Amino acid sequence: MSEAGNRDDASAEEDEEAGTTSFDAAAAERLIFFSDAVVAIAITLLAFSLPIPKGNTTAEVLRAVGGYKNQYLAFLISFFVIGSYWRFHQRLFRSIPRLDSRVTAANMIWLLAVAITPYATRVLSQNGAFGLRFTFYAAIQLMTLLCFFVMNRDLRRAGLLPDVAESQVREVRILTVAALFLISIPLAFVTQWAYLAWIAAAPATRLTVQLYERRSQPDDAPAPPAVAPD
Repeated sequence: MSEAGNRDDASAEEDEEAGTTSFDAAAAERLIFFSDAVVAIAITLLAFSLPIPKGNTTAEVLRAVGGYKNQYLAFLISFFVIGSYWRFHQRLFRSIPRLDSRVTAANMIWLLAVAITPYATRVLSQNGAFGLRFTFYAAIQLMTLLCFFVMNRDLRRAGLLPDVAESQVREVRILTVAALFLISIPLAFVTQWAYLAWIAAAPATRLTVQLYERRSQPDDAPAPPAVAPD
């Protein structure tokens, strides 16, 4: 009788554990779907805010387009910024079985920054007080990067990321881009070419990742095979 009772208790515990695992996975999926929806709405709002050039002739329309160059440039920057964040979010959460409260909170703050980005884009595209407008936009992006860093670190420490080495490289990328956004803020009060610090993110990230991987490689690692000359 006791053995049967023990089997029933063990079966009940297994069913409860399976149910909890299924609930955690469903919660993670809902967070991902919700995040995707917010990103899609943010990108749509970016397009809605684009000014429409007006004119009765081709020359007038082209002149109007040139007058809105700041708005169009800000749109392109924000589109690629939000798009890159979405790709990063997909890669980070693609195999997460469950979430904790810290990751959920950081994700909500990240979504707040994404939702503010269309407004920050309009602020950035206006004339005058460039340094202040630029700083506001860069601060929003720094907030998103900080949220990514927290989410990646907490998921790695909880053992929820399948590839620890990849998550560490991801943190190097995050910190590199964040450093460039931070450097661009004082530059914006000197020159409007502070945008170049953002454009340099891609090559700078590749360089820092290469340096990190080279330093993290053990000293006794085998050297790559020599290539015979042609």
